[in-house]
Amino acid sequence: MKITTRQSYDVLVVDMEGRLDSKSSGYSSDEMVAIAKGDPKRVVVNLEKLDFITSAGLRVLLMASKLLKSAGGDLKLCSPNTLVKEVLETAGFDSLLHLYETEAEAVKSF
Repeated sequence: MKITTRQSYDVLVVDMEGRLDSKSSGYSSDEMVAIAKGDPKRVVVNLEKLDFITSAGLRVLLMASKLLKSAGGDLKLCSPNTLVKEVLETAGFDSLLHLYETEAEAVKSF
């Protein structure tokens, strides 16, 4: 799992690459907590390069969203591949978190 960040206007974009599963959830959780506790409170997680996600990965995303919301911010997801999108939808995460087809749509939604 590789997590990198970059700015897009006043939104922090978090790029996730690899597999978000039980092996990488500890590292991913630490990274997302640090991001959620940081200054930019508008966060888009770009899932374009995320190959796979499990329930452990879903918990990481939900926890980050809750931390941001409690701090007055918001987290949005974008660009999931077909497999990741199916997992998000099957788990009901598309109703819990904002999911966008493209990064531009997610950034613009703020």
